[in-house]
Amino acid sequence: MTTPSSGRPTDPDQRTVVVDDVSVAGTHEPFVEHVSFTAPGGVVTFVPTDPGIPQVALALAIGGRVALLRGRVSIGGVPERAELQLRTRLVDVADVTAPEDSLAVQAVVQEELALAERPASRSAVATFLSEHDLADRSGVPWEQLPAGVRTSLLLELGALHPHVRVLVLAGAERHGGDHGVWLETCHWLAREGFAVIVLTTAALASTLPPDEVEAEPAPQPALAFTSQPDPETEPETVPEPEPEPEPEPESETEPESEPESEPETEPGPETAPDPKDTTATTPKESSA
Repeated sequence: MTTPSSGRPTDPDQRTVVVDDVSVAGTHEPFVEHVSFTAPGGVVTFVPTDPGIPQVALALAIGGRVALLRGRVSIGGVPERAELQLRTRLVDVADVTAPEDSLAVQAVVQEELALAERPASRSAVATFLSEHDLADRSGVPWEQLPAGVRTSLLLELGALHPHVRVLVLAGAERHGGDHGVWLETCHWLAREGFAVIVLTTAALASTLPPDEVEAEPAPQPALAFTSQPDPETEPETVPEPEPEPEPEPESETEPESEPESEPETEPGPETAPDPKDTTATTPKESSA
């Protein structure tokens, strides 16, 4: 794999993406509505999103490429669209950044290197393909590469831009193939410090394995979840019952009986409230 550019900020907060109550207008109704999540740097964040136009619209919103109907998107606390456009790379977004299937592999790599402000000469392209064991496939159509390899290459090439801090992958499941190939690349890029956001269907998101990236725990917002293993819950300890007091010995002479008074009842122990349910809710998304 080609190592991404150095000189990126080391503070994870500068790479944190915050999407707050975002809606994107559609022809008759919003393409996506009331989307909120936080994507920290160094973590792969999966965002369950309806396939097709909703995934494209949300990717454009995160990348500052479209005006919002409502809500706010920021990277490192900066919400300006020019900053979002500079810091994000939209990867394989249908009809936006996805390469044409008929293009030769070398042509796709050359264009992506140029977009990343890297040398894009024939020799540079040949070197890149050779490093990825694809030298013999340089002239074949892009669509003839395995789906997982195509997505993985686009992720890696998108990360080469010196100003990019956030990678947004949209709808990779539409190609089929082995999801583990591009997922491994997502994990590697997260370990390199990127905030990696994967817009995918809820069905696929629920089957993806936990992320191996070590990162600071992030709050679990609505709609999105970070692919980190859940912390182990400690078993609840049950207090041991108090021993019953031993009966006092009976006296030889029975005292004069007095009217028994009603015993005062001590208040019972308070029941601890159940922990709040932290299950994330998925906001309703409408298709165009």
